[in-house]
Amino acid sequence: MTTPTYTAQPLADRATRDEIVELLHLEAELLDDGLLREWLSLLTDDVTYRVPVRVHKEVLEGGRVSGVQTNSFHMDESRTSIEMRVERVETGFAWAEEPPSRLRHHIGNIRVRPGATEDELAVRSNVLLYRSRWDRAAHDLISCERHDTWRRAGDVWRLADRWVVLDSASVPTHNLSFFF
Repeated sequence: MTTPTYTAQPLADRATRDEIVELLHLEAELLDDGLLREWLSLLTDDVTYRVPVRVHKEVLEGGRVSGVQTNSFHMDESRTSIEMRVERVETGFAWAEEPPSRLRHHIGNIRVRPGATEDELAVRSNVLLYRSRWDRAAHDLISCERHDTWRRAGDVWRLADRWVVLDSASVPTHNLSFFF
């Protein structure tokens, strides 16, 4: 996915929506608990994971404002680079995560629609991420919208693409050493 689509499409059936909602909650739990190896099992081999740079104003063809760059990213990851990030955290030498962040992903406003192909779903969700470290009262709150493509692989769904649009024009934390 290079840019999110905003066209109105019919929602997926209730059973499919419920399955995806449960999957998003499981994903949040794995990320919150630091179970990154287990989280990797939710990704396709060809996954893309991007967090574009937010801009104050970018007018697209037709006069619509996008709000994000489509060629500049805070994170632009593939399966290989995501695995390398996970391996680095596991070494204990990823100083941005020593001590590890305490994360809490709050997932809401989940919309599940048919995807570009029969075996894909287009899933949009809002995320409020709470992050704290050390023993300080200070914490980060990061709000964003995720535009996902989930692909059916046998009898399970796997994340094939994630496009994370931060609500803030600047990154409201010292680093992005975690996943949304």
